[in-house]
Amino acid sequence: MRLPKLSYEQLSPEQKIVWDEVVAGPRKKMHGPFFAWLHSAELLSRGQQLGLYARFQSSLPQRLSELCILMMSAHWKASGEWIDHSPIATELGVDAGALEALRKGEPARFAREDENVAYTFAQELLQTHEVSNATYKRAKDVLGERGVLDVVAELGYYSFIAMTLKAFAMVPEGASDPFAS
Repeated sequence: MRLPKLSYEQLSPEQKIVWDEVVAGPRKKMHGPFFAWLHSAELLSRGQQLGLYARFQSSLPQRLSELCILMMSAHWKASGEWIDHSPIATELGVDAGALEALRKGEPARFAREDENVAYTFAQELLQTHEVSNATYKRAKDVLGERGVLDVVAELGYYSFIAMTLKAFAMVPEGASDPFAS
């Protein structure tokens, strides 16, 4: 990691408050990019609040939330996010074969309609930097307006996570890189 990993004893009072907020919530621990964000108590506070919404409070079922996380992990080749979230997605019923294609950067076909719609929407947005009217309409028909908004929120938040992991060279110790050639 390019930033020193701060221990609780090294923290300012403001950093301790935010650390305590994180571990008191559904995550139950400090982990991953939060150790980088901890260098700015304000960034960690605001970032983890958006993450609480994106992962635990959006209109999306957890299965779709996990798929969005993995789409950004694959896009950025962020191994830590893939290692943490692929077992969760599989346990929630996301097709393992489709996830393997996603990991390899190949076209993926998911078993459920909402998964295919979220995947198509995200891939179009990530590859073309736009969403066609037809893709938007299909996403809105299947996911609803709020669902489409929440897919965008998930993609944006987990892009921020992935960028943090990549910029600060944060990789899980002892884990093999799922994106290594």
